[in-house]
Amino acid sequence: MKHIILILAVLGSLNVFSQNNTTIAFSESYTNETNQEYQKAIDAMLGVYVADSYSINFRLGWLYYLNGDLNKSKTYYQNAINLNKNSIEARLGLVYPVYAMQNTNEVIQIYNDILVLDSRNTTANYRLASIYYARKNWIEAEKHLLMVLEYYPFDYDTNLLLGYTYVKMGKLIEAKKVLNTALEYNPSSNEVISLLESL
Repeated sequence: MKHIILILAVLGSLNVFSQNNTTIAFSESYTNETNQEYQKAIDAMLGVYVADSYSINFRLGWLYYLNGDLNKSKTYYQNAINLNKNSIEARLGLVYPVYAMQNTNEVIQIYNDILVLDSRNTTANYRLASIYYARKNWIEAEKHLLMVLEYYPFDYDTNLLLGYTYVKMGKLIEAKKVLNTALEYNPSSNEVISLLESL
């Protein structure tokens, strides 16, 4: 019985030691990131890398993005998603390298995947609206902006972009309404004032 207790104590201490090493690695990684020493931050995480660790894969996805290695960033973010199928944060992270690779269609797919998990996700809805606005797809832009405003009706950026969208659609009454809301949020916005004066 004493041997079993001793073995359990040793295993317990090894587990604590392992957790402490990981925590130390994360701490070093954050310090190196703050100092913009991204390779050192990566090396700290690789020193404790475990393939089935969501947090380490997620962290490496971000660090490789900062370090300019977009393919590795994408790989580690995808690893994190594979480890947690419902992770929205990992999908939002994945957008960074994919967008930097100028693969807008894949960015749209990632945001749509997020909306399958959370149809109300404001980040995905707003960014999709921005993409569709740039593509002159006013109807899709309007749809996603209205979803954001349902939950954040006083948001400046969303009201402003919807104002631009409504102008493009010829919905001037609707445009004035949302632009006035944007102006209430920021009364000194020259952009909103100019747009309203042009209507």
